[in-house]
Amino acid sequence: MGFLNWYLYLRFTDRSHNKNLRSSHAKSRLEAFSDGVFAIVITLLILDIRFPEVEYGQFWQTLGSILPRILAYILSFIIIGLYWVIHHNSMHAIKTTDRGFLWLNILLLLCVSFIPFPTSLVGRYPFEAGPIIVYGATLITCNLVGYLAVVYVHYHPHLATAEFSDKYLRRHTPNYIFVNGSYLGAILLANIYPLASYLIYIAVVLLLIIFLPKVDDGINYQAH
Repeated sequence: MGFLNWYLYLRFTDRSHNKNLRSSHAKSRLEAFSDGVFAIVITLLILDIRFPEVEYGQFWQTLGSILPRILAYILSFIIIGLYWVIHHNSMHAIKTTDRGFLWLNILLLLCVSFIPFPTSLVGRYPFEAGPIIVYGATLITCNLVGYLAVVYVHYHPHLATAEFSDKYLRRHTPNYIFVNGSYLGAILLANIYPLASYLIYIAVVLLLIIFLPKVDDGINYQAH
C-alpha cells in the first residue's frame, strides 16, 4: 500500500506540475507575441516621416511642413506605449489563458496595429475633420476591445488571480466611460473646433499617465 500511495502521489504531482507548466507557457507565449506586435507597431509610426530632398535654403520651411507628422508620431507613440503598459500590468493578474481570451487579445492587437494609419492621416491633413474622426474612432475601438477582455476575464475567474475581483471591474469601468466619452467629444468637435479635438486627445493621455496607477491598473499584482 505504501508503494501504491507513493506512486499515485508522484503521478498526481507530475500531472499538476505539467498542467502548471502548460498554463505558464501559454501565458508567456501570449505576452511574447503581444510584446512583438507592440514593438513592430510602435516602430512603423516613424516610417511615415520622410524629409524630402531639398536645397538647404529650404530646410526650415520643409521642416515646418512635416512638423504635424512629427507631432502626430509623438502622440501616437505615447498612446501605444500607454496601451502596452496597461497590457503588461494586466498580465500580472492573469494565471492562464483560453481560446476566447486569446482571440480577444488578437482583436486588441489588430486595433492597436491600425493606429499608424490614422496617425499618418492626421499628420498629412492637420486640423481636418476626417483624420481626427478616424483617429478617435480607432482609439475608441481599441478601448472597447480592451474592456471586453476585462469583462471576459471577470466572467471566467479561473483565468485570473484572486486579486482580480469585482472591485477591479467596478474601479475601471468609469475609466473606460470617461476616456471613450472624451474621444467621442473630440470626434463631435472635429468639424467645429479641430484644435479642441487635439487638446482632448492630449489631455486624456496625460490624465491616464498621471492618475491611472492610482486606480490600480494592475501594477501591484506582481507584489501580491
